[in-house]
Amino acid sequence: MSRAKSSKAPPAFPSGVTEIPSIVEWVILIAIESLVMAMVRSGGSQRGLELMPWPDGLEYAASAVNLAAGRGAVLHFGGYTYPSRYTGGYPLILEFLRHGSFTRDPPFLLSTALGMVSVFGVFWLARGLFGRAAGLIAALLVALSPVFLTYSSLVMSDVPTFCVTIYAAWALREAASSKEPKLTIAKGALAWLIFGLFAGFSTIMRPTNAVILGGLAVCILMVPLEKRDLSSLLKAAIAIAIGFAIPVIWQLHQNSINLGSAFASGYAWWVPEVYGAGGRTFSIAYLFGPTMPRNPHGNVIVYLTTLLGLDGMLGDRGNPRYFLYPFAAGVFAIVGFIAIFRTPGRTAARRLMWFGLGYLAALTGLYCFYLFTDVAFVLPGAFILFIAAGAGAAIANRWMRDVLRDQNRSAGKLAAAAGVIVLDLLLIVSLASEAAVRLSAQPASSAMVEALESLDSAVPRDATIVSNISLQFLDLYLGEERRLVGLNSLDPGERFTDYHLHRLYEKRAAGWNGAVPPVVFDGDQMSPAAADSLASAIAKTPVYLLIAAPESQDYADVLKSELDQLQGKFAFEPVSQNEAVAVYRLSARK
Repeated sequence: MSRAKSSKAPPAFPSGVTEIPSIVEWVILIAIESLVMAMVRSGGSQRGLELMPWPDGLEYAASAVNLAAGRGAVLHFGGYTYPSRYTGGYPLILEFLRHGSFTRDPPFLLSTALGMVSVFGVFWLARGLFGRAAGLIAALLVALSPVFLTYSSLVMSDVPTFCVTIYAAWALREAASSKEPKLTIAKGALAWLIFGLFAGFSTIMRPTNAVILGGLAVCILMVPLEKRDLSSLLKAAIAIAIGFAIPVIWQLHQNSINLGSAFASGYAWWVPEVYGAGGRTFSIAYLFGPTMPRNPHGNVIVYLTTLLGLDGMLGDRGNPRYFLYPFAAGVFAIVGFIAIFRTPGRTAARRLMWFGLGYLAALTGLYCFYLFTDVAFVLPGAFILFIAAGAGAAIANRWMRDVLRDQNRSAGKLAAAAGVIVLDLLLIVSLASEAAVRLSAQPASSAMVEALESLDSAVPRDATIVSNISLQFLDLYLGEERRLVGLNSLDPGERFTDYHLHRLYEKRAAGWNGAVPPVVFDGDQMSPAAADSLASAIAKTPVYLLIAAPESQDYADVLKSELDQLQGKFAFEPVSQNEAVAVYRLSARK
């Protein structure tokens, strides 16, 4: 009997994978994790230390500090407290896991650590359902995802939310697929409770993550639970609802304290013209029309090409290759989905895929109507793409090897096998290119943070500091003891200018009567009251002027005019200067 007649098609999924990974698997996984650390380190710590991008990273860090101080997830600078734009999920993690100063224990390291935990989570999920090769390939794809690597070095919620979502999927797999007869009612309810807790916590990290419940509905509809009698379904629903409600109720309580209403939005408080009742946050026009920042293509084109690995075709100068994963990985993900859905049995695998696909579709669909465009918005739901790509690559390569061994193969199968080889080569080149670019980067330190560290050790705790740098940033690095005064309330959009102070003065001009930190120049001319206050302070305590270097000529002209007016009343004594900031001590002019 010929081999063609006697041989069977290779199984779509490997069997007999041991619960504990082999030594070889651990070695490869550790190598992947080490690569993540090396690439993040090569990128430098400048943006992470500076809490960029502002104001996002700045608010997350400040909320964590204020949670630790007992104020809640709020902002505090200039002696006053204000609500944050963001919900408190990520600041809670920062506050719980991070201890020490911003320089000795920078908060961006938590994102790096959670990123590495995410790589392991994707490996474990993919390995348990689809085999060793699928797990390792999926982990490598996550580790070399540009958006994942970039946000792993920032104080942003994207990678932490990605991590929490992965473990929500893990909890769902455990809760939904167990057929053990010894599973007690309490243990089954606990598994669903943990899923609800992860899902709820991811929602208070990012409110749009509430669509994770849509993914749950899809997976239950497409792959019904083993225990689907009314009593079992009701117990599961109650457990999920309780778990989901715990973090959400905490967030609603925070909203009622800081915003005056459980359902009020920090975004609407700070930017009412966009996020308020008459705002234009979501619109059908953003499907194919321009969005922010600088996206002329519309959301559908950006997210569709990203999910297919073709976003480099849009010609973005910041990253001409890809943001999420390369094109070859996108093809393998499609292969993985098709193979998984066509394979009989394997209910746990199909349930996970439907959950992830439903969640990703809902999340991407929601952001297609949003005013802002960012690939990182859909990163939490993209975990299923990495798993599908790992499974698809493993399946396609096993099939390709079987075809090449078959002496009676057809020309069509040979061509398809050659296509798999081409995809393998494209994937290897893409990933190697990304790794090479990351590892060859020159790490940059932060001249601004170095200057603030030096100033913190040299300036007395009772000093007054006047600055055009964000007061919230100064409050975090110089402490609350020192009196902080804004030089002005302008925000020309430069790296260190004060977004929050600018928004507060705009709110006051619009009729809001809340307290605001003082500024020396509330307009073109120096405020007489501010001049008198500085003169009074100089007579009692040291007063310093901290000036961030301007990045545009227009702003440089504004600063020159203000400094000329200040020099007409006070004497300037240079203290220190680098490329980012200049420090002067003010004294009364004789």
